[in-house]
Amino acid sequence: MNTVLLAVLLGLWNGVGMVIALSGLDFRNALYSGLVTGLLVGDVALGFQVGAACLLMSIGFYTFGGATVPDYITGSIFGVIAGKQAGSYEYGLTMATLLGLLMTQMDILGRSTTTVFQHKADSALAANNIPSFERWTLLGTLPWILSRFIPVFVGVLLSDKLQVLADFANKVAWISDGLRVVGKALPAVGFALLLSYMDIKTYWPFMFIGYVLFAYMGVTTIGLAIVGVAAAAIYLSAKGQKLVGEGGN
Repeated sequence: MNTVLLAVLLGLWNGVGMVIALSGLDFRNALYSGLVTGLLVGDVALGFQVGAACLLMSIGFYTFGGATVPDYITGSIFGVIAGKQAGSYEYGLTMATLLGLLMTQMDILGRSTTTVFQHKADSALAANNIPSFERWTLLGTLPWILSRFIPVFVGVLLSDKLQVLADFANKVAWISDGLRVVGKALPAVGFALLLSYMDIKTYWPFMFIGYVLFAYMGVTTIGLAIVGVAAAAIYLSAKGQKLVGEGGN
């Protein structure tokens, strides 16, 4: 696919998807973005790997109020592009993490710029000027779109430059080995961050049961999910509660 077209498509996916997510229809996550990028560059497996790892790292991060967190969704797109160019999942995941962290600055810029439009919208609403209010509200989405569109668009356009960095990294053993180690460790870091949000003091038996089932008994991820749902149902039943969505008389 043409590089410019690829840059536009991925930029729109990331930018427009951000605004749609703000409306409540949130299909924009690291896994989907990685898969879409992998599909467009012809490497779905790499897209799934990088996207899944970025999703794991982003679990537990929420932008409550004006909080800014690493944007691993944008990172997953860039990571797949970088990994495809370098032919290395570890390299792609490392680049995804770096961009995800750098995107906090773009998020702050987007939020700050949006307030200018929102103040205009508030003034229009106070004057009962509904058409002006609607116009300024719609214009207020532009900073959100551009803060996600521009990094992806520019990153994809310059993706051929990543091959130079990748070739250099592959020639220097300690760099390539370091990237490989970091790439394997990052999902564990994401899982550790997730555990920090959980009440381990209360639920530690379930964590160890899951670990034993996976590490020593070879239970698949789907099997673990089924066991987890069953264990949650038993635990909540013992406390006189019900699972979300479970009906009652």
